[in-house]
Amino acid sequence: MFTLFFRKLSPAGKIALIAVFIALSIVANTVLDIDIPPKNKITVTYFIGFASAYLLGAVPAAAIAFVGDGLGWIIMPDGPYWLYGLTNAIFAFLTAVILHLLPLGGKRAIYIKAAIAFAVCYLVCTVCINSCVDYTYALVYLWGGSAQKGLFAYLAGYFPPRIAIQSAVYAGNVALSFAALPFLERLARTRPHAKESET
Repeated sequence: MFTLFFRKLSPAGKIALIAVFIALSIVANTVLDIDIPPKNKITVTYFIGFASAYLLGAVPAAAIAFVGDGLGWIIMPDGPYWLYGLTNAIFAFLTAVILHLLPLGGKRAIYIKAAIAFAVCYLVCTVCINSCVDYTYALVYLWGGSAQKGLFAYLAGYFPPRIAIQSAVYAGNVALSFAALPFLERLARTRPHAKESET
């Protein structure tokens, strides 16, 4: 649940790196995101989740995604979209598990595992969970808590355009993550040493 790279960091190094990733997540959720009416966004939060999952592991990455998204929502509240913090946390957790625990070997194994992680998380997070979050938005904010349509009836009309936009956003995050993967690999191989306790 924690990478060797993360475990080898000193306590101060762990805190500093987590703080940097949380700050990047907040920026991605407030400054860098672009609203596409009525309820879509262009964002790089999945890229931040991928990078933290690769470098730190499942537990820190999930915590970073959830806290960063939550703080971003507190800074710039936007409907029920704090629920996307849950989506981002699940994305980061699943990505780290697949990247670090899937038993594939070979020179290109990390790229294959990254592709598998993105495919799995696309279905789980973008298609399934985010669709439920959007239905929650309609239920609470558009219909005042009284369901005017069932989930599947709602998605039948809303799903195609939303998934087209979100698929394009997701593809951008995938491309960015694959472009950054060689850098992340080199960084992970630096094997930082924890400060030894003085006796």
